[in-house]
Amino acid sequence: MTGSDDTSLVFYHGAPFKFNTSVRKHQRFIYGVAFSPDGSSIVSVGADKRIFLLDGKTGDPKTEIGAGEHKGSIFGVSWARDSKKFVTSSADQTVKIWDAEAGKAVQTWRMGEEGKVSVPDHQVGVVWPSGRFDGLIISLNLHGDLTYLSEGDPASRNILHSHDKNITAVATSESGNSGATLFTGSSDGRICNWDTSSGRAGLIDGSGHSNYVAAISAAPEGRIYSVGWDDSLRSIDASSAVFTGQATATDGQPKGIATTTDGLTVVATHKGIETFKDGQKHK
Repeated sequence: MTGSDDTSLVFYHGAPFKFNTSVRKHQRFIYGVAFSPDGSSIVSVGADKRIFLLDGKTGDPKTEIGAGEHKGSIFGVSWARDSKKFVTSSADQTVKIWDAEAGKAVQTWRMGEEGKVSVPDHQVGVVWPSGRFDGLIISLNLHGDLTYLSEGDPASRNILHSHDKNITAVATSESGNSGATLFTGSSDGRICNWDTSSGRAGLIDGSGHSNYVAAISAAPEGRIYSVGWDDSLRSIDASSAVFTGQATATDGQPKGIATTTDGLTVVATHKGIETFKDGQKHK
């Protein structure tokens, strides 16, 4: 079974696979089609916010479920290993578990701040791993973050942050007995800190760079400095993983950065060399 932007679902028999039948139920683009693990059913979802169940052997439509439940395009769908439930992810910032036989949503998670529309929190992909027995569901948002959810637990929400654009800068900072922390920046201005022992990343909170991170450098006493193509120098408190203070403007587009043991920060721009002390320009 394939789904297309022309709103058609095409069922093939094989192998070798040959056209069998075509069905048009969706009114807008189809974003996801999935066979149940036992092969008895097919589910399709799309930009029209609709969910259709089809016969897995013939491709014939069986029923539509959940009309009006999702308020935005449905981007992803995945079956549970028992073929009785499936999960969907949507632009309305929700992930929903469905009882396929009853045709009802049995659990819903909403991402982002309650009552606030957040484009980065649009849920654009979802998977219910077939090899797991603990009800794990993983959803992907538009910002590139993975959210780990657990069936039956509405409070479960373990978010793994990382980059969704090219990584353009990297630096390490020693954290005493806790080991080294890796800091990375990307072309969209995002900076993440990585625990090198576990490999997990977190997003630096606060107002950071608006675009390309050109360079990062670790200073003594847990301070991290970064420069970006928004022509600014930013400081980060490594222990709390937040941007601190205000952005300091550079005279040119930054190309590199270095810190000294006596607290100076040296920035190379396309115009020359600038020095800073505690995040402020140093004469």
